[in-house]
Amino acid sequence: MSDDSNAFDLDLAVSSLASDSGDTQLMLRLLTERLAGVLGDRLRVERQGGLLKKSNVIRHVEVRIAESELVADLHGATPTFIIGRVSGGIRIRSERTDAAGWLRTLLEALRLEAEHSATTRQALEAIVIGGN
Repeated sequence: MSDDSNAFDLDLAVSSLASDSGDTQLMLRLLTERLAGVLGDRLRVERQGGLLKKSNVIRHVEVRIAESELVADLHGATPTFIIGRVSGGIRIRSERTDAAGWLRTLLEALRLEAEHSATTRQALEAIVIGGN
């Protein structure tokens, strides 16, 4: 993911994912499925359902990566996307954004992590180019 001809095109990835953001559920399901193994306990997903029955409907997603805490809240009619800046494990600032801004921040943090992790790079490539 260097700056050569094989460089990761962040704008293209955001555009591709955001084009499907009309179905925010689908977008978040794709991301959480592809990133669960890479992020481990840095990814928290809350699904709709009671004690005995869980559905596939995502209500809330939290991702901690690099110096960011990303929150997608799908409670209610309009999804809310928040990017928090973290220092020393404490959120020091939060800002609301749209789905594209949230995705851009997530993919950029993954790109930086992928420079040092083959597993993260593979997950990022699966998001960008599809596949497993």
